[in-house]
Amino acid sequence: MSRTKKTPFSIWETIKTDGIEKRYIRMGNSQMLHPSIFNLTHSAFRVYTYMKLESEGKMIFTFPHTKWKAFISKGGFQKAKKELCKAGLIEEIEKNANLRKPNVYRFSTKWKDV
Repeated sequence: MSRTKKTPFSIWETIKTDGIEKRYIRMGNSQMLHPSIFNLTHSAFRVYTYMKLESEGKMIFTFPHTKWKAFISKGGFQKAKKELCKAGLIEEIEKNANLRKPNVYRFSTKWKDV
């Protein structure tokens, strides 16, 4: 059963006059304050946040070059991705560079044990 009533964001959280956003992210307090998130570099946290947005709430998602090239360099992205994997936040499940397709990632629960 899908939810039909949309809860608007507060006026300081959006530029939409009706407060309704098509896409947004969720992060619980326990995850936000966990050392796996709290100790991330700013770049890794930004990449993780954009990954959450692009995943649209799904555990398995793609994150193509076109989505990160506007805010981070290739080297910066690779370093952030490695940091996120080491922190147990994501796993890279398909490396598709040779196929010219976006890589496939999965959000991990390993961060809880770090």
